[in-house]
Amino acid sequence: MTIKQLLKLPLALSFLTLPLMGCNHDEQDRLYQHDSSYSFEDTLLNLDIAIAEHNYRIIHRSHIGQAVRDRGEPNYPLSTITSFCNITYAKKMMEINSDLINDMPCNVAVRETLNGVIVSTKLMNENTGLEGQNQFANKINKNLKSIIEATIE
Repeated sequence: MTIKQLLKLPLALSFLTLPLMGCNHDEQDRLYQHDSSYSFEDTLLNLDIAIAEHNYRIIHRSHIGQAVRDRGEPNYPLSTITSFCNITYAKKMMEINSDLINDMPCNVAVRETLNGVIVSTKLMNENTGLEGQNQFANKINKNLKSIIEATIE
């Protein structure tokens, strides 16, 4: 299977599953992504710098695309998810609403596509019934957007 065929497969499957799942606009609106003009490897290096400059620590990296390649698909597009955290922010999140533990660590995906490299994250929900939670989510979202913008510039 070629890289072009592999990249089209998830898109084709999404057309089959979307009518079954419905469309959650809030979840779609929370996806924040930009194209990178850098190579996949250079984008990851830029991401590391941007994360550190925003006072977060990388805690894990999942090399999903490489894992697929290692299982016999040598041309599979690279994709890596970087998980990072700021313990002060994590503590604050837990104090605001302990359910927010599900939003930490923060994650940024870097992935290859036919059109180049894309950097993306899922933003926190800023439209809850708790004003303090909304304000905090807004602050974290600004950080996430800034990290992605620094990665691609």
